[in-house]
Amino acid sequence: MNNLGGYLLAEVMLWLMYAAVAIALVAAVASAVKSWRYRYDSISASNRVPRKKIAWGIVAFTIILLLVACLAGASEPLIINGISYTNRFWLKVTDGLISSSLVLMFIAACFVVFGLSGINRKVKL
Repeated sequence: MNNLGGYLLAEVMLWLMYAAVAIALVAAVASAVKSWRYRYDSISASNRVPRKKIAWGIVAFTIILLLVACLAGASEPLIINGISYTNRFWLKVTDGLISSSLVLMFIAACFVVFGLSGINRKVKL
């Protein structure tokens, strides 16, 4: 217990996090390329649901949410385990990512509750 800064397996955890981020980026790029190559303009709306507009709306909303959350994020210096973190850019980015992920989880939970409620089956279009 003499060296509290020497965490066990810290380097292994960092490499696992790097690997997870790399896998997520590869999956996101592969998914975007696949959806772009196999898109069909003739079926952009199926069953009167405008799938293409919904997809672009979600992409635009997510990007705008990330930008607003990062710009509005706090940038006060933090002291964690005796180390002072003062880089304004990374403080804003981390606060923005945390805030936007909380907002997106709340929105997803609202849609799950809406889907489970059966209200969408009662509405006649």
